[in-house]
Amino acid sequence: MRVQDRIALGRPLVPALLLAAAALVTGGRPAAAQQSDAPPVPVPETTQEAPEEVTPTGQAEDPTRTAGGALRLFMASRDYRTIKRLKSVMTARLQARFDHDSAPFNGKRGNRLAAFDFTERDLKPVRSSGKLPAQPASFLATVRSLWEEQGEATEKRTETITITQQDDGLWRIADLSVASSEKLRFTEAVNGVTALRTILRAWHRGDPATARTNMSDAFLKKYQGRDEVFRAMLIPAEGRRHAAYEIVEMTPQGTAAAVARVRLYETVIGEPGPLGGQPRTIRMVRKGSRWLLEGWD
Repeated sequence: MRVQDRIALGRPLVPALLLAAAALVTGGRPAAAQQSDAPPVPVPETTQEAPEEVTPTGQAEDPTRTAGGALRLFMASRDYRTIKRLKSVMTARLQARFDHDSAPFNGKRGNRLAAFDFTERDLKPVRSSGKLPAQPASFLATVRSLWEEQGEATEKRTETITITQQDDGLWRIADLSVASSEKLRFTEAVNGVTALRTILRAWHRGDPATARTNMSDAFLKKYQGRDEVFRAMLIPAEGRRHAAYEIVEMTPQGTAAAVARVRLYETVIGEPGPLGGQPRTIRMVRKGSRWLLEGWD
């Protein structure tokens, strides 16, 4: 109510003025804060850590209460952006090994872990001999992993990982070794392979704009008016990510065309999953000096 109205109604003016002054004191602060707020300073990518898992009751769930949970957390954290979380699931001895040489854990020169797979059957309990003192409970796990560089699959590994239970009942990763390795990178110099990689890298990043500039008019016309289908081809569904692509082979068709067989690897974020990949046949055509995507089957 305005001051003039209070006077017209015969109410005392002084209490109204006191109330107005109090409102200015208490109400002015948020307004000033709004004026002085600056955009939040972005967190550097190298220091970001994934949030803890939270139960429906609101309490943080510790995945290391089980051997399988500790192994999943370890594999999902093997990235330069989650080093703190990765080391938290290691024994002190393995942390020291990581500090000396982190490459076996996180890769190097852009070669990064893209996806991993294991099941409960891959965790074998380690039983100590009856002649020896009782050892902490341990599992020896066989884990398959896929590695990539700039989106292209470079290697499939089979790793042996030891998981040990601590005195507090929680599990930690105690050892890691590579049992076998298969190289995957396509090394042949085939006409059109550079353009093919550009398109597949756009698929890996979920970047339809870049992919579109490397497609033929005939291909784009096929998806005209079908934006949802076009985007679904290049953008992963929520909770999933495009892990890597593998060029299996690329065969020239004369001088102006080539057919490539590729595998596309997609995974649920942070979870183990099959590493078979989804087969695709991609056709490339030459238009003038450029190679363009003509078919994606």
